[in-house]
Amino acid sequence: MHKVPLLVAFVAVMTFGPAYGQGNKDWCTDAHMAQMDAQVAKMTDATKKKAAQEHLQASKDAMKKGDTAGCIKHMEEAHKSMGI
Repeated sequence: MHKVPLLVAFVAVMTFGPAYGQGNKDWCTDAHMAQMDAQVAKMTDATKKKAAQEHLQASKDAMKKGDTAGCIKHMEEAHKSMGI
């Protein structure tokens, strides 16, 4: 009986996980990258700024390779580093 909630959670993640990632495709555009560059430039915390820049660059690299999943993954990390 204890396995039922875990199974329900697993099914929900498998069902909605891909849809969630696809909704962030607009993050992997030149326009969003330019917007992120501008926001990172305004950051004052050097540690967070460096982390955001590294993830943003990794996201750009993945975008250039056509790796949308990798682009989104690194963009999520860049957003976290920026506190958004």
